[in-house]
Amino acid sequence: MPAILEIKNDKVIKTAVKMVNEKGWDAVNARSLAKELGISTKPLYRLYSSMDEIKEGIYKEIYRQYDVFINSRIDSSKALLTLAIAYVEFAQKYKNLFKSLFLSNNLKWQSLDNVLDEKWNQSTIINLVNKHKMSFEDAKNLFMNYWLYVNGLATLIATNEIKIDEKELLVKLVKMYKVLTK
Repeated sequence: MPAILEIKNDKVIKTAVKMVNEKGWDAVNARSLAKELGISTKPLYRLYSSMDEIKEGIYKEIYRQYDVFINSRIDSSKALLTLAIAYVEFAQKYKNLFKSLFLSNNLKWQSLDNVLDEKWNQSTIINLVNKHKMSFEDAKNLFMNYWLYVNGLATLIATNEIKIDEKELLVKLVKMYKVLTK
């Protein structure tokens, strides 16, 4: 009898995230994932009830990695600017992960208010209130105007619509930040 290969959930998810990073969200299916793991699809379905369950785990892990990435780069003395720089940097370095999080139906935002409700964004808005002595409503408006600009740049970068060098990008992000915080 052949040896039974023991496969763990975390290995499945880590391998799947690596595949998403290299090939994109749509490249991951039961067959491609099993092939990458060197197994048949049967062990996958012993661990998970469906491919949807696997994809939910993939999304949660990408989100966790994004959270770690962002939190490691935010400087509370200039939270909005450093959040923006980190967001665009993530889009540059991890294009497929960025697209899987923000340019797919995985994220359940239905309005701009959902963007404002994200934990990183809420703490950044509160930081603006304290730093610039503005009302919460003014801080939300400032945040949203800057986020729309930053998200546009990040999306264009992640989808390879524009190429921009890091210095030029930083100059653009700082200039827009200064314009909006005057």
